[in-house]
Amino acid sequence: MSYSMRDPSRSAAASRDEGLRAFFVAVYARMGMALAVSAATALIVASSPTLLELIFGTPLHWVVLFAPLAMALFMGRVMINSTPAGATGWLLVFAAIMGVTLSSMLIIYTGESVARALLITACTFGAASLFGYTTGTDLSRMGGILMMAVIGLIIASVINIFLQSSGAQFVISALVVLVFTGLAAWDTQRLRVMYLENGGAPGQMAALGALSLYLDVVNIFVALLSLTGQRR
Repeated sequence: MSYSMRDPSRSAAASRDEGLRAFFVAVYARMGMALAVSAATALIVASSPTLLELIFGTPLHWVVLFAPLAMALFMGRVMINSTPAGATGWLLVFAAIMGVTLSSMLIIYTGESVARALLITACTFGAASLFGYTTGTDLSRMGGILMMAVIGLIIASVINIFLQSSGAQFVISALVVLVFTGLAAWDTQRLRVMYLENGGAPGQMAALGALSLYLDVVNIFVALLSLTGQRR
């Protein structure tokens, strides 16, 4: 008789842990796909003078600038009401639109600056997500504070689009790095708790979780590029 047959609780715990790992593999895989789509879209747009002129040389650039923010407000509801495949599809559509917005970064900053920001972002996000997954500290209170901070940063960023204050932009970017690093830890723990408390998670949850972590990564990257990037 195997040990798992003699100890059903140990077997159930092992099965739960295996399911949790599989869930996070699905989350990170979708996040990786979204990041790849954004990168490919940004490269395509940045390498096409015609597309750059069409998007950033006309009033269309305002649509490109605010479209990701507008979509983020209702993406969660759309994805949760979709099939698992549909939710992943919506995530990739959002990532492509975000890639168009991010293409301007490839024009403004040197390739070395972009690569450096990507490396720092990967290390920062990886450490924060690992902390959120493994810590026994409840981060739920911190999450509420951070979400309020995000709202404040959005308002400040929109205002600074018109003010064009370099000092304000520096402060905003520094706060964005701190806030979204905290959110990366909180989102990871939130997804872990959600899976464990619900005894599993529907397929759409992997895409929704990927969307949350994707937004954390993108915001950290953009803010770090603004802080450390060298302009062309």
